Amino acid sequence: MSEAETFESLTRRFDSHAPMPHRERWDIGKRAERLAEESGDKRALYEIRMRLVGFAFQAAEATEQLTLFLWCAHMHDSDPARYPTRPLEAQPDVDLLWWYKWLTVMLLSYPQYSLAQVRSALDMMRAAYRREGAGEAGILWAELSLALETGRNDEAREVLARIKASPPDEYSNCDACARAQEATILWEMNDDEAALRLVDEILDQGYECAEEPQSIASEALLAFARAGRLPEAAALAEFTYPLIMSSPMHLSHQIDHMLFLLSTGNPRTAAMLFVRHLPNVRHEGLPPSAYLAALKQLVVVASELSREGYGAIEIEGVHGEATTIEGFIDSARAEARPLAIAFDKRDGTNDRVKSLESAGSMPLERFEFELGG
Repeated sequence: MSEAETFESLTRRFDSHAPMPHRERWDIGKRAERLAEESGDKRALYEIRMRLVGFAFQAAEATEQLTLFLWCAHMHDSDPARYPTRPLEAQPDVDLLWWYKWLTVMLLSYPQYSLAQVRSALDMMRAAYRREGAGEAGILWAELSLALETGRNDEAREVLARIKASPPDEYSNCDACARAQEATILWEMNDDEAALRLVDEILDQGYECAEEPQSIASEALLAFARAGRLPEAAALAEFTYPLIMSSPMHLSHQIDHMLFLLSTGNPRTAAMLFVRHLPNVRHEGLPPSAYLAALKQLVVVASELSREGYGAIEIEGVHGEATTIEGFIDSARAEARPLAIAFDKRDGTNDRVKSLESAGSMPLERFEFELGG
């Protein structure tokens, strides 16, 4: 750290619009955090940690995002006047109530947090929203996440209907995110047709926000293929890949592209993507739920690649060990099994274990389409 660095100079650099790599900006913020801790200035520490919560996804630090958020939420609850929901007058988007919208999803991503703790966090969220006079939108989206994660689809449909019937407020999802999240939900409920209508609306209307529409369009690739819209799917694959290739936090969407390539008869390109993006599964910033989901889907990809004759390709495995694509299947399944058991124990199901054990057992559906791979 330079002798000239101060908390103020570091936060100015962190807040600047100057282009810089996400990791560089994150490191600047962490240096400011250390200075605030060393000085004992808890208000300054609150301000920088609130910034870091909002930036953690871009820096691929989902695990630390939860820790930072829980600290900020505790400080706000202990003294709402000293630690307000919007601590930075010049940055109203640095807002604890926005961060609360992520809390349910973040807690559900870790099997060590019980459903009782998740519901307690929802109560904290309701209290914070009431204290600030905020609307119901953010709370309803959190309730929807809990219903979906615990397999209560009827309740999820009811909450979704309440969201759509409620007047929008400042904590409603934007046009892109609301439609993208609803499309993901509809796929989980096996309503592909309705989900695709929402994706079409996002694309046709030009709705954008952060990683949208690239994220939801990546999820939609196989749905477009099933609907007989292969040329559109191929164009979307070309459009979405440059963004989703850039971060380990996009691993699920990178796998979406591998599955699309395999389903359209392009295994060589799928194998290249598998080798390129497999190291992302070792990134410490992935929360456990994303790690488990990625391992399961990578088992599907590796199984299909092995059926296509690519199983002998040498790769680095889950922990960086030397193996092959075919050898990866059993090691990844073994790595994922304890996590699947832990999540199922928390939720009172055996859904994840059953899904993991069956992953890769059946060949993928096929839609022959030459993509140049």
